[in-house]
Amino acid sequence: MTQILVDGVTYVSFINGVLRIECGTVNRQGKLSPSGTLLIPGAQAGPVLKSIADAAKELGKRQRER
Repeated sequence: MTQILVDGVTYVSFINGVLRIECGTVNRQGKLSPSGTLLIPGAQAGPVLKSIADAAKELGKRQRER
């Protein structure tokens, strides 16, 4: 399994039924450098992005409860 550090999103496209999210990490100059690309089949894009958003909300809720 490959791990990608994502400090930001540099580009998003939808080509041939695949959602491509180009990710970046902050380099020594403080700018985003490519770190990898998330490839999500179009039919799964909605559920996958919803799962990520829901998980982020839950983590935020847990942080506030501390």
